[in-house]
Amino acid sequence: MALRIHFTADDLARTTVAAGPDLMWELVNSLHILQAQQTASGYAPWLRHVRDRFARRDLRGPIRLLTTLVPPQGNFPDFLTPSGEGNISAARDLIRATPAARLRAELARHFGRHTPPPWFRRLAQGDRAARQELDDAVATYFRELLAPQLHLIENPVHTDRAHHSRNVLDGGTERLLNTLSPSISWEPPTLIADYPRDRDLHLRGRGISLVPSFFCTGRPVALIDPSLPPVLVYPVGRHPRPVDTLAGLPELLGRTRAMALYALTPPCSTGELALRIGVSIGTVSKHASILRGAGLITSTRRGCTVVHALTSLGRELVRGWPHPRPRLPARSQSSS
Repeated sequence: MALRIHFTADDLARTTVAAGPDLMWELVNSLHILQAQQTASGYAPWLRHVRDRFARRDLRGPIRLLTTLVPPQGNFPDFLTPSGEGNISAARDLIRATPAARLRAELARHFGRHTPPPWFRRLAQGDRAARQELDDAVATYFRELLAPQLHLIENPVHTDRAHHSRNVLDGGTERLLNTLSPSISWEPPTLIADYPRDRDLHLRGRGISLVPSFFCTGRPVALIDPSLPPVLVYPVGRHPRPVDTLAGLPELLGRTRAMALYALTPPCSTGELALRIGVSIGTVSKHASILRGAGLITSTRRGCTVVHALTSLGRELVRGWPHPRPRLPARSQSSS
């Protein structure tokens, strides 16, 4: 069975790859991993963290609520993954603002002929307390189980995006589509992906957002409603890393400069780099000057913005060491 995504020339021109992890997609996909009987070894560090949190906190309520919406396999409501939101706070805002009519339609489709529990009936009716309880569950799950391990997600997602950026430069969008994942093939003008059922999605000039996901396993995932902005979530490639010869890089360069090096995949402006590593713009400028002097980054002015990028030496250093855990912005750790 397959998902067939039909492209026009306009769709090829409007195909994009997400700039970083989409945290609600990662949250939903991690719920599949949490409920799986067997998981790939790459998820073992995260599962150890989950077991540790379970031993310290009673998370049964939020987990039970979320796994009722997101079963081990099969469909889940589209409103849980609002389009294009890498920021968890913004995504939660959009989920809370879901129109009641859409909640009713998607929950009815989710439960089908089964009678939903009373709480979900209240949610479908747009009950404010039920919406708040869902938001609390999302916030708690993210804060306890994902935020402390966010580096496990960010590293492979940014590496995958950089890999595909080179494919676009070398061969255009069609080269990108042909190298996304072993479970996806490009047979012009159709992208064909392994899928639980046969389905056709016609883009009709809207383009599509490709979202690499750490927690997505073998099969890609798409939104159910074809009228929503098209999205295809696919598993990140497991690109090989060189032997770890510089595990002590933070001690060599200092933690902040080491974090800055890692965070420059992909390249970004001074302000964006400050947000990524949780320091001031002035601090970033100071450390960027040192890294530039060492030949590890380049800095290019584009109008009023300075964009920093890794040099070939900088990329080799980043590939060879396990980066320090980033300091998360306070807003990403907030509950409701």
